[in-house]
Amino acid sequence: MSNSKPTAARRERERDARRRVILDAAKAVFDERGFLNATMEEIAERSELAVGTLYRYFQSKEELYVSLLFEAMEMFRQGIEDARGSGEPPNEQLRAVWRFFYAFYREQPEYYRALMFLRNEGLRDVISAEVIQEINQRAGENFRRVAEIVQSGVDAGLYRADLDARGVVDVLWSLLMGLALLIETRRNLGARADTLEILHREAFEWLECGLQSRVNTTHRAN
Repeated sequence: MSNSKPTAARRERERDARRRVILDAAKAVFDERGFLNATMEEIAERSELAVGTLYRYFQSKEELYVSLLFEAMEMFRQGIEDARGSGEPPNEQLRAVWRFFYAFYREQPEYYRALMFLRNEGLRDVISAEVIQEINQRAGENFRRVAEIVQSGVDAGLYRADLDARGVVDVLWSLLMGLALLIETRRNLGARADTLEILHREAFEWLECGLQSRVNTTHRAN
């Protein structure tokens, strides 16, 4: 007779599938209600699960938020590594990273808003110091990867020799956050808003002009 009991592998798949359902529900609730206003009861309802079942998978909404945040950071790591492994020159790699930034905002708005919560003054009240340290480490590693692309551009003579590579990355990220905030503010006010895609492309072109070495600029002009 065959054993009708679920195998360990099947139980693990079912557990992973349920975790995914819960995380997707949390992502939607956080996006609609904001992290501070969302409740585990709302997430359980969206998941079509009992609250007690939800707590078997995640002990708090803070744990849910951090899980989503780390997923977003892993997406960034993969997008950056794809650009670095493309075999393109450093300046094209940086362009690819910038295009990924826009694609992430456009295709993963809930993850983007999870990242935006990091600027909330109440962050340290709801997230432990150990988790904040882990967030800093993961974010720092992603920024370092992009900074290495910029430094490769400097070493190749494509970018100015006096650039602070990490500072360039800070500016890139600030540009993305600022542009997205501008577009969302205009939409909320009902004012005319140019598409983020156009602003995104133009912003990088302006920034790139400041990055380029004089030799490279002269070469392009000729």
